[in-house]
Amino acid sequence: MVILALDIGERHTGVAFVDEANGIPLPLDTIHHKSIDELALSISKIIDEKNIEHMVLGLPLLLSGEEGSQVAFVRSVAQKLQENAISITFIDERYTTPKKGENDGDAEAACTLLTLYLRKKSN
Repeated sequence: MVILALDIGERHTGVAFVDEANGIPLPLDTIHHKSIDELALSISKIIDEKNIEHMVLGLPLLLSGEEGSQVAFVRSVAQKLQENAISITFIDERYTTPKKGENDGDAEAACTLLTLYLRKKSN
């Protein structure tokens, strides 16, 4: 199965994918967007190009584990993405944001989401 992970932000969304045949998450370019529709269009293109069969979306819970305003935004994006008829799994993204460095932190966070998802799925 080919899986796409998204670390969704209001202006920047980290993207990574994995083909379970090899199990190695690969980062893609971060999507810079101004609206949910613009983001959804970019993601739809990736879905077609990479033959995505499932999506994993990071859920930005508060440190307490409760849902804040960012979760509502992610859920609204998910609702738009469901028009692609691909199943979606939400995964707690607390503690997945990497420390600032040379790499694309958004894409790195998406890779971490994939790694967490694959570990959880294998247990």
